[in-house]
Amino acid sequence: MKVAVIGVGHLGRHHARIYEEMEGVELAAVVDIRQDRAEEIAQAHHTQGFADYQEIFGKVDAVSLAVPTIDHARIGVDLLDHGIDVLVEKPIASSLDDARRLIDAAARSGRMLQTGHVERFNPVVAAAIEVATSPQFFEIHRLAAFTPRSLDIDVVLDLMIHDLDIVLRLVHSPVSDVRAVGIPILSSKADIANARVEFENGCVANLTASRVSYEKTRKLRFFQPHDYVSVDYATQTGVIVSLRMGRVMERKLEPPSGEPLRIELESFVNSVKTRSAPAVSGEDGYRALELAIQINEAIARRSK
Repeated sequence: MKVAVIGVGHLGRHHARIYEEMEGVELAAVVDIRQDRAEEIAQAHHTQGFADYQEIFGKVDAVSLAVPTIDHARIGVDLLDHGIDVLVEKPIASSLDDARRLIDAAARSGRMLQTGHVERFNPVVAAAIEVATSPQFFEIHRLAAFTPRSLDIDVVLDLMIHDLDIVLRLVHSPVSDVRAVGIPILSSKADIANARVEFENGCVANLTASRVSYEKTRKLRFFQPHDYVSVDYATQTGVIVSLRMGRVMERKLEPPSGEPLRIELESFVNSVKTRSAPAVSGEDGYRALELAIQINEAIARRSK
């Protein structure tokens, strides 16, 4: 199976590294609008480097698309229409219309479209999903230091969307209300945001995301009847505390550790080879983007 990575900046170069190491996969090309960067990464991973993604047409079976969000739909639709399966990094697109264009192109061409919500593949998150029954309240914090990348999008689309995807995976109920606040600190867009999302079944999710924090924190906690579940994304550890028949029982969530991005790419490759549904579909990416946009609209209303 021949693959390429389009966009080999901070994240894309990790895609290239993992593909090169993967059995049954050939990293056939890397692409970047910066020719020097394409050549640098190509040399490091023993492949070809191109500045124009159309150079790979007819040469690869699948692609990781890690370009700026604004270009996801334009390039992704072209790839799909040329018979190439696509893993598109989160967020799936910069607008719902563009996200729908990608989904429709995949359906039209019979190609695979996977959205790169990498936290789904974090082993401890997978363990938490297994023990989830009917979550009723979430408290989630994702705090990171400022870096001069991904500034084409705000912190909701950059960081919080990871957790929105997890919440939507666990709560099987429509959103009924969204309240949020966000402020720019070091960029022209919101760099820190808090959102309260209510669902029709009564579940409430309280999420905070920051890309201007001193300390890194990535934690998810949720409560459900009889259980409290706490997860640390970074250490890949967690705990479930349960009340059963008057007794409090505590069990650690300590799945075998693994690099989430590697697990994600292995899942994508398997879906391409077996023509099975991707673990995180285009529709999943659409729903996470839809909720992120609702949060940003709530932030905009509050700031008027």
